Amino acid sequence: MGRTSLLLVPVSLASRGAAFLVPVAVAAWFGVSAVIDAWFWALAFPTFTLVLAGTSLGTAATPAMAEVRSTDPARLPAFIGGLVIWSGLGALALGIVLCLAAPSYLRNFSEFSPETQALAARFLWELVPFAVLTTAGTVLRVGCEIHGRFFGVAATPIIRASAVLLVTWLLLPHLGAHALAAGLVFGEAVQFVWWAALLARAGVLPRPTLHLDPTMRQVGRDLAPILGGEVLVAMNIVVDVAFAGTLPQEGSVATLEFADRARVIPQTLLHSTLAMVAFAAWSNLRAEGRIEEARAAIDKSMRWTLALAAPVLAGMFIGRYVLIGTLFERGAFTAADTARTASVLGYYLPGILPNMLGILAVRAHIVERNLSLVFWLGVTSMTANAILDALLIGPMGLNGLALATTLNMLIIPAAYVRALSPAVRFPLRPWLQAGGLAAAAVLVAVAVELGPGAPTSLLDATLWLAAIPCFAILGLAARLNRPPR
Repeated sequence: MGRTSLLLVPVSLASRGAAFLVPVAVAAWFGVSAVIDAWFWALAFPTFTLVLAGTSLGTAATPAMAEVRSTDPARLPAFIGGLVIWSGLGALALGIVLCLAAPSYLRNFSEFSPETQALAARFLWELVPFAVLTTAGTVLRVGCEIHGRFFGVAATPIIRASAVLLVTWLLLPHLGAHALAAGLVFGEAVQFVWWAALLARAGVLPRPTLHLDPTMRQVGRDLAPILGGEVLVAMNIVVDVAFAGTLPQEGSVATLEFADRARVIPQTLLHSTLAMVAFAAWSNLRAEGRIEEARAAIDKSMRWTLALAAPVLAGMFIGRYVLIGTLFERGAFTAADTARTASVLGYYLPGILPNMLGILAVRAHIVERNLSLVFWLGVTSMTANAILDALLIGPMGLNGLALATTLNMLIIPAAYVRALSPAVRFPLRPWLQAGGLAAAAVLVAVAVELGPGAPTSLLDATLWLAAIPCFAILGLAARLNRPPR
């Protein structure tokens, strides 16, 4: 598990770098404008489906698919094909409901101009196929992961991003901003076909069916509490965008979204490496009855994440102005946009490490069948986030929304990890070691912030001097947590 995750890192970095070119291109083409306010407002809802598909459906389907593969592999094609059909139909129904409700919501709960409202509502309809393909494709991705096709899955964003950028660029002169939706849908279709091909090479050709066998029904029953919890967590994105839409400054939604795009880089890397490999491994071990081995693997995965992610995140915090400037500052995206976006990112970053531990803990609870906990902590997460947004947006604006997210990401993951302790043993000495490395990384970031301040240029000596202790901590963490041969 550890070796595979480490080998996936270069592939995932290249893939996620390619995928990140999409928001970079959007920033260059449109900057921080009313058009991008409408685009990111509309995109928040299918992103809702993305989270719903990637976490809820994928999380519910993985243990069940591992069980079918272990006990009755002949049923696997119909099982996968049936889940593809039913998940796609569910996403279509949800997308239509959201589109019908959007105009009324925009009129009553946003500060957008009538033109921006109309554009956002139209974008939402154009993104319905994206939501359907994303949700249905998740089932194919899970099938690839269960069969160990990790490198093919990790390389997918390169293929998808290439298709999105090419089609958007070709259609931009003809469709204007609507080329964004067309490119995104085309890229998702290419991704769907790629995953189907990977699964076929693994020897499984999905057979579409509307028949619901007992295992599919069990996935549906498991999905209800997981979906409830994850939908509520995913609603945090929508709630934040809704609050940002009430601010009078044009470009508030766009600024929040560009900061969020940078914020999710490390989380996306975790999803495409350790989280993907570990969850498939835990599920297969559990399906084979090797419960204690699965629990030991959960403990190791979380310790690796704590020790290895902390110095990387400290470096991101120190270099946040340089990072945003390097990623986005070109074309219509100005230096003033960089300063605002980097400021918001600074309030997001402290919550990322606990959230990464929470990502793993949620999957561990699914393996342990603690499904109701996922729902109730989802309720708590959305409620806490909305309250914190309302309290902090007045005095702090966009920075308050980011801080609210961070506070929420400290509370909810802590509850998830604490609830694992009766089943999963967390040995004290290794955890103290990992926690010490994380604390050292935090101290480096605090020292720079309180001393010379965050550097704003690649040529700033502070950036390179701070990189030395961050890389030293990362190297020590890698040495101490190196997977055995």
